Amino acid sequence: MNIAILIPARFKSTRFMGKPLANILGKPMIQHVYEGVKNSSYAAFTAVLTDDERIFKLSKSFGAEVFMVKGDFESGTDRIAHFARDKDFDYIVNMQGDEPLMDANTIDKLIECAISSKERMATLVAKCEDNLIDNPNTVKVVVDKKGYALYFSRSKIPYERNRFHNYLKHIGIYIYSKETLLKLHRLQKGSLENAEGLEQLRALENGIKIKTCVTEKFLMGVDTKEDLKALENYLRVNKNGV
Repeated sequence: MNIAILIPARFKSTRFMGKPLANILGKPMIQHVYEGVKNSSYAAFTAVLTDDERIFKLSKSFGAEVFMVKGDFESGTDRIAHFARDKDFDYIVNMQGDEPLMDANTIDKLIECAISSKERMATLVAKCEDNLIDNPNTVKVVVDKKGYALYFSRSKIPYERNRFHNYLKHIGIYIYSKETLLKLHRLQKGSLENAEGLEQLRALENGIKIKTCVTEKFLMGVDTKEDLKALENYLRVNKNGV
């Protein structure tokens, strides 16, 4: 089975311009991400996909496979789909370029989750820290008894009318079959995706089930410069964090 890990990286992030190049304790974020996942036991191919010459040159400098994928793409998923459309991949991991604490073992668990259950699409979830439950930058997810996603939201879900302890946050890393990825790329945005600004809702709105894989690894995504400062503080205290 031919599995690829693809890392879309653009310079013009709305909330954090130049985010892939951001320095994290002496190393750019995109390098943290690439080196964290490149040793997957399952993936035969790992690459950075970008439309920016600065990210391309930097990725080359630390030995990454990197490709220029230019076009007017609304999301990393669209950039990946454009690149993968003529490749012979069976499954593709969409590795967000702003998860510098991600490692190969965690990616392999996600891959195992999809392959063992023969699912078309799977993603990572984790226990949501109390201080993030009401944060709209932290996407929450509710799942059914078999671990399939019911809904994703920036709001606190479920609504806590009665005591509830099992809030889950979504870690925006996906694995899809190539066929599913290309189908998502072709589909139009629905009302829920537009309302929440969450592309995974396109799958749910169109009847594509998303299997969730729970990870206990501490992960801290970087959406803003404030997140970057928090991450660096965490790494200074936990020096083996990456």
